[in-house]
Amino acid sequence: MKILKEHGPILLLILGTVFAAFGHLTSTPLWDGGDAQILCDAHQLTLYPHDMYHHVGFYFSQPLLQLVFLAEYRLFGLNIAGYLAVNLAIHALNAFVVYMLVNMLFPRRNMAVLAALLFALGVGSYGRVFTTVHSLESLLLAGLHMLVLYFFVRNDFRCAGRLRSPFFIAGLVLFLLSGLTRASSFSLMLSLVAYKAFFHGLRGRRMLTPDVLVFICIGTLFYLGQHRWGFAEQTVFSPSDEATRFSVLSVKNLFRYLVLMFFPLQQSPMLETAPTVVVWMYYARTVIRFALTIAIVSYSFFGFVFGSRAIRFFLAWTYITLLPFTAHTARGEWLNLNHLYLASLGFCVVIAAGTVGCGSLLARAGRRRFVPYAAPAVLVVVALGLTYRLDHKYKDRAAAPESAQMREQVRELCSSPRDESLSPRQQPHP
Repeated sequence: MKILKEHGPILLLILGTVFAAFGHLTSTPLWDGGDAQILCDAHQLTLYPHDMYHHVGFYFSQPLLQLVFLAEYRLFGLNIAGYLAVNLAIHALNAFVVYMLVNMLFPRRNMAVLAALLFALGVGSYGRVFTTVHSLESLLLAGLHMLVLYFFVRNDFRCAGRLRSPFFIAGLVLFLLSGLTRASSFSLMLSLVAYKAFFHGLRGRRMLTPDVLVFICIGTLFYLGQHRWGFAEQTVFSPSDEATRFSVLSVKNLFRYLVLMFFPLQQSPMLETAPTVVVWMYYARTVIRFALTIAIVSYSFFGFVFGSRAIRFFLAWTYITLLPFTAHTARGEWLNLNHLYLASLGFCVVIAAGTVGCGSLLARAGRRRFVPYAAPAVLVVVALGLTYRLDHKYKDRAAAPESAQMREQVRELCSSPRDESLSPRQQPHP
């Protein structure tokens, strides 16, 4: 009750902020072919639930996700608003975990609240992950990862890393659940090791303690099992490509993602109707991206050398969580904003730390102490503006005849008995 009384108002604040900022997304009709596939698969598996253990769909191929989507289908049917509202609720809970984690590691309550609000408002990830039903996978996976990290750190703080503590057991169970979604145990294990690397000296313990080794062993078993029995996408690089070229492109993509958090302008039809200043910024993108890359490298270096343990950890988190996606782009030419969701945690924490720190330096400067908050305010405006424009684009797409035809096909398929011939390839994509 004490924890609920202390932190409950923050949870309500975050929930209210998320639905006030993104509640309009729930009015967008079905427009995405991947979402259509999920609804059709959910209908088929509702009739024969045991098929989920050997069924492979477009996005619908992991047991944990199948159970969640089945539960949503029973609750909402073809009402897309319900699915998107669940996505927003999970996002709000993820932002609350950010608050709890930051408040524990620094601890500075005002900075933790600011970091959680920046994360809640999509700063660094820009809201694309909220606009589709199948984005639940990214939201759920990120939530599991952050909860594993929270319980791991909590166990280290409160119980000296003991294996029999309730915090460790809870973290281990959630780690097992996260292994049932898209394979990403690699980044989570590295994040746990990074935490130990930066904080073990503070408590006079070894870096590779039994709790870390247990997670590493289980993560390795998951990797071997997924490699042996799971679904694996083919690499976009042919076997003839040199390892050096592959590595260079991966490093390039890593910094492209980092720059994208600050400067999310990409080639898009939305530029045709964008304000003149946005178009000018797009034309100057090469210079801006180069300057941002230099600034990111500089800040990362000085943050690791002179920053606190917590700053070093969240910088490491940002890089580590992007690593699995740096080689998944077609020869370095394609980037996906969805991949920024988990990494944006570190980004928001670093921005919040810099803002609150600068505000503290100006504590005696009267109203000027609020000047540093202009930077996160600009990021919030950009994030909300981009999300609004994305939603407007998707609403236009949903109004197209092709999307109306797709919705009619989904209604027909979901009102019919079991269809043995249903295939992911049959679903129309906008």
